[in-house]
Amino acid sequence: MVARPPRPIELESRKSHGGGVSAALLRWRMTILLVAGLFLPQLLSAQVDSRAAEIESARKEKMLHLEPDEPSRTERGLLYFKEGKLLERVTGGVAGFRVKLGGLVTGGGFALGPEYLRRDLAGGNLIFRTAAQASIKKYERMDLELGAPHFANNKLFFDFFSVYHNYPGISYYGPGPLSRKTSRSNFRLEDTALDSALGVRPIQPFKFGVSGGYLFVNVGPGGDTRFVSADKVFTPQQASGIDRQSNFLRYGAFAQFDYRDNPGGPRKGGNYLVQFDVYSDRTLRLHDFRRLHVDLQQYIPFFNERHVIALRATTTRTYTSAGQTVPFYLQPTLGGPNDLRGFRAFRFYDDNMLLLNGEYRWEVFSGLDMALFADGGKVFPRSGAWNLSHLEGSGGFGLRFNVLNNVFLRIDAGFSHEGAQVWFKFDNIYRGERIRSSTYQ
Repeated sequence: MVARPPRPIELESRKSHGGGVSAALLRWRMTILLVAGLFLPQLLSAQVDSRAAEIESARKEKMLHLEPDEPSRTERGLLYFKEGKLLERVTGGVAGFRVKLGGLVTGGGFALGPEYLRRDLAGGNLIFRTAAQASIKKYERMDLELGAPHFANNKLFFDFFSVYHNYPGISYYGPGPLSRKTSRSNFRLEDTALDSALGVRPIQPFKFGVSGGYLFVNVGPGGDTRFVSADKVFTPQQASGIDRQSNFLRYGAFAQFDYRDNPGGPRKGGNYLVQFDVYSDRTLRLHDFRRLHVDLQQYIPFFNERHVIALRATTTRTYTSAGQTVPFYLQPTLGGPNDLRGFRAFRFYDDNMLLLNGEYRWEVFSGLDMALFADGGKVFPRSGAWNLSHLEGSGGFGLRFNVLNNVFLRIDAGFSHEGAQVWFKFDNIYRGERIRSSTYQ
């Protein structure tokens, strides 16, 4: 059966009726959209402007009645410490007098004493400083310094320094890199050093000059009764100079290129020092030697100088003629808060030393940095061992408390195969090397 097609007349009628209804609706819709298109943006804009004006008016009203938040007592204490005000009061002093913290040899215990410092003499061209300190372990130190760092329109500089040490219990483990941790002994060191340096500064970062000094030394039985005295264990062949001591005349030359932004807490730049000295034994004529010291530091900042990579490489080499030796109390040492931080202080002694340090530091907040570090170094008796093999290593983390961008307090926790060490020091680890006759600064 075949389906019939629809009737043509009915189809036409339906088309005509439906088309009329759609046209009317379309005209109304177009009219509404036209009106909305003309007036709605102005209405919305006026509403937005009104709301923005209301917000701005409220903001101005709030600014006129602002009141600071009142911090709690704990918050005020943390802010006081964070901003360094407490540390400034302790170290700033009054009329040149202030409290001197630290400064003694590692292992001497907490030290405290008065210090007098003047940087404004002769219109700021002369510096005078003197201090005396004693520790709970009866370690003593007295020093005096007179300097002219900006003489002759900042082209010449002069420095005179004298220091007296009385350290009753310096650790000694024996000579060489193979000394044992269980061989710990101690000795008394009493010395007085007089040193001076004169140099020129042709351009601001670079300086060179000459230096000289005289060193009086007395070594005796150790006063730390927990350990045996070194003279009871080691012979003069093992520890040259342990039985008899000499006085020394020292003279030499140095060159330094220092472009650190702030030596007390650098975040960029570098410091490169080369120093050569001759030590002349004026008493026994048995300990004449020459010493070459090189210290290279580089600071690499990033993230707006809030993060710093601090690198250091330093070495000390000594040279002797036939029949001459370097006394053990003037040998380079490694171990402690300034080099191999995972080892005990003065853990290694020998005629030569090589040291590498690396730190990654970042600012936690103003006044406090954190650090991750790695140390590697060794002592060795012969020049042929100057290489990177058989290095002792340590690593760890630390805190750096800053006052006026200078490191005031440093706390380091170091780890090595000989255990863990925690150090509290009132200085920066990569401090500028001083040109001094005494090893124990």
